[in-house]
Amino acid sequence: MSKNLADICVNLTDKVFSGKEETIIVDANKKNITKMILVGNDFSSSEKCQRLAHKYNFISTAGYHPHNAKEWKKDSYKKLLKLIEFENVRAIGECGLDFNRNFSKPEIQHEVFSKHIDLAKETGLPLFVHERDAFHQMHKILSENIADCEKVVVHCFTGTKNALEDYLSLGIYIGLTGWICDDRRGKHLRDFINIIPDDKLLIETDSPYLSPFVSSKQRSVTSEMKHLNKPAYLTEIAKTVAKYRNQSYDHICEITYHNYLTFFGDDE
Repeated sequence: MSKNLADICVNLTDKVFSGKEETIIVDANKKNITKMILVGNDFSSSEKCQRLAHKYNFISTAGYHPHNAKEWKKDSYKKLLKLIEFENVRAIGECGLDFNRNFSKPEIQHEVFSKHIDLAKETGLPLFVHERDAFHQMHKILSENIADCEKVVVHCFTGTKNALEDYLSLGIYIGLTGWICDDRRGKHLRDFINIIPDDKLLIETDSPYLSPFVSSKQRSVTSEMKHLNKPAYLTEIAKTVAKYRNQSYDHICEITYHNYLTFFGDDE
């Protein structure tokens, strides 16, 4: 397994990674994960992601996760616009709608997501979208705005075949996580991920969440591996995606790495 891989969603500012960032990156590099997107979920984490991306030669995003939409302030748009001036900030987000637990009220999520769309239109940067239990609202919003957005990825897709088809019809990129490896929650995805065109597929760990080993019965898999996801585990996701798309591991590496370069504008 010598092909390079790109992990499009690493929450490197999460407290569980604090002080361990370099080790996390070195371990990933040993598995040929050479590119990472460090994803912001509020202004503070977006700033930290930008600094870490600069330090380790990665790229980052800037935005407010829908859970944190309630933290949006009057000056948040202006502050994000300033942060986006850094060359290594390459996408707006993680932003979107999450009606699963509603840590922020739905109406606030809608309002803040709209601000992110405005940012994407103003800057020409792609949108990095989170959607959970909000497909119909999300699809309507994206349908109305997609023509004015450079590119859109729905990361960590876990929805239905119909939802996938509808997103793809808009030309949206799709990110797949360790959910696909989970025998309890991700089995339904295995039946239809083959409909994602090669040029719209991206893969991600969303680490430290969604370990690909959570339902594994392998003796070599430890309790820590099941409960703490890391970028180094992206190879497991790539292998599983390859299996259920009836494609080779090398092919998945090649197309997802190319799509990473295309989507985020990384000139290496």
